[in-house]
Amino acid sequence: MSLNTIFDIQSRLCKSMGYPIRLEILHNLRNSPKCVNELSELLGQPQSTISRHLSILRSAGIVLADHQRQYVYYRIANPKLLEVCDLMREVLEEQSAHEAKLAREL
Repeated sequence: MSLNTIFDIQSRLCKSMGYPIRLEILHNLRNSPKCVNELSELLGQPQSTISRHLSILRSAGIVLADHQRQYVYYRIANPKLLEVCDLMREVLEEQSAHEAKLAREL
């Protein structure tokens, strides 16, 4: 696989995760699979909104769907995706602390 192909795939993955609600969904799937109803209640969003975002995450291979009786439970496809989110949050916290320090020094 060429480097350009990898960058294309990475770009599509980042775009799929590029909405706050999708990041919240991933955060809420961190410890256990959940169905649309559970996520809707946790996030305070309509089921249709959650379903639409889950569909995009699923198409990108970020979440997997497991059918159990009449429910579909969603889970993180690869735990390393959560590590990426955690690292990004750490970078943002460091940047924020640095900017706050600069502001105090002025």
